[in-house]
Amino acid sequence: MWESNREFSMLKPVYDKVETRKLEELYLRDPFLFADRKRRCYFLYGTNMNTCDGAADLDPFFETWISRDLQVFQGPYLVFQPDRGFWGVKHYWAPEVHVYHGAYYMFATFKGGIGENRGTAILKAERPEGPFWEHSKGPVTLKGHECLDGTFYVDLDGNPWIVFCHEWTELFYGKIKALPLKEDLTEAVAAEPVVIVDTEKDHLPWIRQMHDPRVHKKGYLTDAPYLHRLPGGALLMMWSSYAIPGYMGEGDGGYVIAGCISKNGKMEGPWEHIPGLLLDRNAGHSALFYDLQGNLKLISHCNDTKHGQESPVILDVRESQDGIRILWRNE
Repeated sequence: MWESNREFSMLKPVYDKVETRKLEELYLRDPFLFADRKRRCYFLYGTNMNTCDGAADLDPFFETWISRDLQVFQGPYLVFQPDRGFWGVKHYWAPEVHVYHGAYYMFATFKGGIGENRGTAILKAERPEGPFWEHSKGPVTLKGHECLDGTFYVDLDGNPWIVFCHEWTELFYGKIKALPLKEDLTEAVAAEPVVIVDTEKDHLPWIRQMHDPRVHKKGYLTDAPYLHRLPGGALLMMWSSYAIPGYMGEGDGGYVIAGCISKNGKMEGPWEHIPGLLLDRNAGHSALFYDLQGNLKLISHCNDTKHGQESPVILDVRESQDGIRILWRNE
């Protein structure tokens, strides 16, 4: 399949040679999949926990794996290697790639140096395989605050937004917020952020505290917003956190996918939480995509609490006028 394909031969492999692996043999958190319809292939991005803070003589970087069939992937190829002096020095997390005005933009989380915060910045490239370069003026999330997992959405009026998590490590009660972006995506518009999820005020019956013993902190996690317009016009947002065991008679208290809906389709809401969880299988940090045959799919990482064994999983999705149903493996 790959031996006769020369169009990716100029890409730079991360290591000495390119590898070929099945999807379940990859170890990535926060997976995101971009379908290139013109070239009939897929680009897989994610958080590589072995290298997101650098390793040996390598500075941190972002990579991609390429597939024709969502089963076998080739890589890893280098898609972003920061220039000297780049503000993000570690925690290269949760890259997403979106097309906007004919270019490709990567929304990715970075942590600054000593005394600097974590935030989502925007990179730019001419192709989904990169190379990406610095585009935004530093992070486009809230200045002076701990933020992560920014995702991109363009509303029905053509206005670009970033939706992101305001971290539990700062707030205890994590939140998900939205900010409008300037048309060129170089920075956020000065505005009061829209609050979509507030784990203190929303009284979610399923959520539980998480604990980071390394820093003796507990709190209510908000992770991984992703937006999708439903056929009926409502706006769905998926996100992830940790649930109590046995919620609604099932589940093991692991990582989950929750959802909320803006029925009028506007970012400003009002937003309503979906009572049940969209997925309670110790899998999350999800994104939706249409495969090359036009089928709606979801990509997540599974085995969340088995650190070092997290791997991407691709699931079928059934869509209705006002919601989605995620099918776990062979359901």
